[in-house]
Amino acid sequence: MDASADAVIVGGGPTGLTAAVALTLRGRSATVVDPGEDRSVGSRALVVHAGTLAVLEKAGCAAPILSEAVQLRSMRMNSRRGLLTHSPFDTLPGPYPFAASIHQARTEAALRRRAEELGVRFVTAHATGVDQDEGAAAVALDVGGFLEGRAVVGADGMHSTVREASGITFPDTGAAWGDDANMVLADVVASGPVDRVHLNAYPGSGLLVLIPLPNGRLRVLASVRDGERAEDLSAIQELIDSRGPLPRRGSSGRIIVDELEWASRFHFRHHLAEGFRVGRVLLAGDAGHVHSPVGGQGMNLGIRDGWYLAEAIDASLQADEAGERERASALLDAYATNRRAAAQGVIAATGRMHRMLFAPPPVRPLRNLAMRITARTPAPARQALGLSGLLDRGPQLLSRASSPTGV
Repeated sequence: MDASADAVIVGGGPTGLTAAVALTLRGRSATVVDPGEDRSVGSRALVVHAGTLAVLEKAGCAAPILSEAVQLRSMRMNSRRGLLTHSPFDTLPGPYPFAASIHQARTEAALRRRAEELGVRFVTAHATGVDQDEGAAAVALDVGGFLEGRAVVGADGMHSTVREASGITFPDTGAAWGDDANMVLADVVASGPVDRVHLNAYPGSGLLVLIPLPNGRLRVLASVRDGERAEDLSAIQELIDSRGPLPRRGSSGRIIVDELEWASRFHFRHHLAEGFRVGRVLLAGDAGHVHSPVGGQGMNLGIRDGWYLAEAIDASLQADEAGERERASALLDAYATNRRAAAQGVIAATGRMHRMLFAPPPVRPLRNLAMRITARTPAPARQALGLSGLLDRGPQLLSRASSPTGV
């Protein structure tokens, strides 16, 4: 095979777009294959953490995202009567002492504009298969033909064609712990005592999470039982009334859902790919890892995957061009090992948070007491730092000479 691009990236979401932007900034050619489906309604991801904002700044995308986003000061854990503990984002080091709340579609739009400015090629199609030899890898398209690249990136989500075609297994790592769950997501217009600067979680008889959105909107995330009605306005109101904050004396009353913009139910699972590399094919984002939405880690980890993968591909191609084949392969292995370990860490952390939030009734009083006690320790600040992604520095590659930022 003769490659027509340095990388063919399957998937035009935030992960794939970040990889395309980062490769182009390094002087490499990238082609993105995506069916072009509308993802503007019902996008699950919201929160962009500080470490991811640092990556997006390097990509030239942080400013437009922050111009629209709500800045969240902390993640709060509450009983219905008041605060139990909180993880403060406003004490994080660096230029982003907050988490940004913005629909995934808007983050994706900023990355797409940047990719188009840099001349990334886009092909509207579904990938149907992958093949490779010593010289290149090829992606087959449903519209006919194929695209060849010196590397192929699978950034095509949980049901990745690239992963399946490459024979990489994707086991459910959460079933044994009971971490899989049914959830409902909704975006609403709400009035009353709505907190507009903190993410608030209420882990009572069922989980309720309220996240401020731009333009006065509110994201509602709640656990639901099989068959439970949960996707109309009255059902969302009932979830808030039965699980959310109790009205306080002298307050303006309860939170009222004035308008339901959309709602959807989903069942999340924890999955981790057995490997992130087969030859010239590499995985990133949800193609390699899927986990609980608790902590808002999925899109963030995927964006950082995309950035670090571009760095690894560029360094590997430099080594290959210098005739250093073993080193070229080792650089891609370094990416695969590092990102799978990062995903394992996130899955473990979100799993622990999930089990804490979904503690059975007999354990909840003890859990709440433990939260109140740890609130007086450095633990919440350490948790905020872990959630921020600032500690996720990617693989320590042997060469960073081509990085557009020199880091």
